[in-house]
Amino acid sequence: MNVTIETGRWALRYVEKDIVCVNMPESSTVMDAVAAIGLPSDEAGITTIGGKAVPKDHCLSDGDFLKIYPVIIGG
Repeated sequence: MNVTIETGRWALRYVEKDIVCVNMPESSTVMDAVAAIGLPSDEAGITTIGGKAVPKDHCLSDGDFLKIYPVIIGG
């Protein structure tokens, strides 16, 4: 199945482009997609599909547009 993943510029130290299309096996999860693009799992904060927050164990569907926001640490 094809999934489009947007990370934004914050992830360019890990990924070549901030929007990529990847072919994932059926029953892949959000975390499988994070790993597929080479993004460290501890850098992935909130994840959304179609503008709605989804858990990292959410199963992806063909044609999903997954957006990954960074973990924000402040003080």
